[in-house]
Amino acid sequence: MSEEYQEKLLFLAVAGVLFAVFLYKNDKGGNILVGASPDTSAFQLYYYDGETVMVRTLYDSSTEKEVVKRINDIPLQAADEQVLSQMETPFFGIWISSREGRDISVTASSGVWLRNDGAVYYGDTDLSFLWKEMEGSDEDTLNVLNFPNAGHLSVYHSCFLLKADELCAEDTEGVSMTVEDIGTSEITVLIANNSGEEFTYGEYFSLQKQIYGQWYTMPVRADNVGFQDIAHILPDGESASETYNLDIYGTLEPGMYRLVVETLSAEFLVGHGRMAGTEGEEK
Repeated sequence: MSEEYQEKLLFLAVAGVLFAVFLYKNDKGGNILVGASPDTSAFQLYYYDGETVMVRTLYDSSTEKEVVKRINDIPLQAADEQVLSQMETPFFGIWISSREGRDISVTASSGVWLRNDGAVYYGDTDLSFLWKEMEGSDEDTLNVLNFPNAGHLSVYHSCFLLKADELCAEDTEGVSMTVEDIGTSEITVLIANNSGEEFTYGEYFSLQKQIYGQWYTMPVRADNVGFQDIAHILPDGESASETYNLDIYGTLEPGMYRLVVETLSAEFLVGHGRMAGTEGEEK
């Protein structure tokens, strides 16, 4: 056997081992914060006990790097989407961005990890040690809609929906909003103003779902969602059609929903494979 042939065999053997290690690591998951950039981003750790969402923030890049490494070193095993239903309080959440400004958000609970790209893993989710270590860091209280991956988790856990306030009909008396057209990714409504004065509304909208007679505001599922600060002025006696993107909420489960713009609302029904508007009421 020639020396050149032996070298080729050795090269192939080493390559095979490296490839096997690569497959093993990918099967195990790990590196769940891959792409995170502590040099250009803060690091946030969230804690949700089912009632209150707390967040602690690190700004020191060297400390962030140590924390990211410890989290990336946690062994993970790929899991099925359905195991998300097994998650229970408390929930831990992590947010950091990549160098390109892309959000990297992770949720961990009850031995299950969820990343904002939809990847699900089994692994140790007890981050209480890290929460204690970050005591004294910049701390804030948020509503549940701001929790990492709340939109994804709300499909399995209603605690990630926020009980909606009652809409004040007096503020928009004589103004109505009804569904004109609806598809799988967007909804078009007609806003009619017969109030005797101008009606002003912005680009912002929200989506609510009715559960056992109570309306809940749904968290946005898409990353980096923002609304332009634009005011639309609708004169008295006129109407306007507006189209809103529903994709930011992901796939809507069957049920009754309502689009909310200012204090106007338009209800629609999502069934199995179909969506339909319901007759609007003057608000």
